[in-house]
Amino acid sequence: MRQQTKPFIVERRPTRKPKPDAQKPSIWGRLDADIAQGLKDQRNMEQGAATGGDDRA
Repeated sequence: MRQQTKPFIVERRPTRKPKPDAQKPSIWGRLDADIAQGLKDQRNMEQGAATGGDDRA
């Protein structure tokens, strides 16, 4: 068998495919999370008013 003249090098190139574990960002950005938080805050305020949580004089 003949001797190699150049060393054998393996080059690893990054792929263009997204990683399967990487979550795709929403097209709405953070809008859906902001709306959910606003609804949660509103529900908490309504429950506090219904149970008499406000100490008004």
